[in-house]
Amino acid sequence: MAILRTNFSGDPNIGLYGFATDKYCLMGLRQKVNKKIKTALGARLHVTSALHTDFASLFIAGNSTGIVVPRILEDYELLQIKKSFDNVLVLDTDYTAIGNLILLNDKGIILSPLLRKQKDVVKKFFDLPCVVSRVAGTVVVGSAGVVTNKGCLLHPKVKPSEKNLIEATLQVHSDIGTVNFGSSFVKSGIIANSHGLVVSESCSGPELGRINEVLGFD
Repeated sequence: MAILRTNFSGDPNIGLYGFATDKYCLMGLRQKVNKKIKTALGARLHVTSALHTDFASLFIAGNSTGIVVPRILEDYELLQIKKSFDNVLVLDTDYTAIGNLILLNDKGIILSPLLRKQKDVVKKFFDLPCVVSRVAGTVVVGSAGVVTNKGCLLHPKVKPSEKNLIEATLQVHSDIGTVNFGSSFVKSGIIANSHGLVVSESCSGPELGRINEVLGFD
């Protein structure tokens, strides 16, 4: 297991730029540290913009078997993604920040109430258990959690009923934590899979210790 601490051009919100599965890491911008990220996560690296921005993780979600993107993605961006991935779902919804509305790993899916109408489509595409739930009372479930196939770090105000549902659906142990010296929206400072961990330089020592423990790296 490898741990990389880095910011992107001084920005500690690294989790907004990319996300990782056990097979690949999707990044929204080319960074000098991309090779180090690839090494730390032990996964192939793909780079794409999303809606003319570097924030790929805001607009795109996925696991080891597929990618889901909003229909509003630019044609050239969708073409680039389809060249890299065989299994791409273009979700018919007015909500664009798909990455903030889905929390998933290779075992299950937590879907924001905002995507309730798309539940059947998402469930069929990934062929996984899929439930609609809030996390810590918020609809931005993808921002309030970071999940791998080994563990799930959640917003400190997650409700016991939400936590139980998340663990049952994603089939991993979960616990609470923060990033970047107190941010509850843990996705913002973490890119992780089962093999490794990339965290922002702004994460405190206790935060990093909790992240390691919950995501199964201790």
